Amino acid sequence: MAELSAPAAREASEQFELEVSASSHAAVAPPNLEGDRDVEWGFVAARLAVYARPGARVLDFGCGTGTLAFAAASLGLNVLAIDLMPRKLLARCPGLEFRQVDVMELDERNLFDLVINCSTIEHVGLSGRYNAKDDPDGDLRAMAKLRRLMRPDGHMLLTLPIGQDAVIRPLHRVYGPARLPLLLAGYTCKEATFWRKPCGNVWSQCSEPEALAERGSDHYYALGTLVLAGDRAA
Repeated sequence: MAELSAPAAREASEQFELEVSASSHAAVAPPNLEGDRDVEWGFVAARLAVYARPGARVLDFGCGTGTLAFAAASLGLNVLAIDLMPRKLLARCPGLEFRQVDVMELDERNLFDLVINCSTIEHVGLSGRYNAKDDPDGDLRAMAKLRRLMRPDGHMLLTLPIGQDAVIRPLHRVYGPARLPLLLAGYTCKEATFWRKPCGNVWSQCSEPEALAERGSDHYYALGTLVLAGDRAA
């Protein structure tokens, strides 16, 4: 095997050190929210047919691009997709209706079998994004309203930020030991899974205490994916 000259050997050594340094930096880089929609949308999509039969009424609260509303309508569900922002779903589907409306304005006589609440509640009451109005307890009011919009045997598919309690304006709230119980008041949790990025910027399932211990920021928090049933008497 031919030996490298001294300059070539030095250059190879320096290149190796640069690659190791870059690899080490990548390993310790702080986590971000990349891939959060994969977790959240996958969770919701996998449960649509479980908690709503064809013909059931579904409310997609804060529908955004309408991906989940479209998926639900494609399963034969009757979907009302609402958002404070103008319609973004550039497709029409039988059984899918879009309204640009505040959830607080919905008629409580028209009840739903299933509510999709995917990465929406944390923005309610934080002005500066999504046409939201400032209300310190807007998220709590919205959750109470959604409970009243559910049939007695209805369910909610909820995904939200989890970690140490924080309000990061105007982006989102992070729900921790103090705020999370207030948010879920009047609901029974049927299923709960929690996710964080312990290393490598990859989402991994974790325990609830591990998720609650995460420190949220403008670019990262742990995730909670929950199935809730409403207690109409609450």
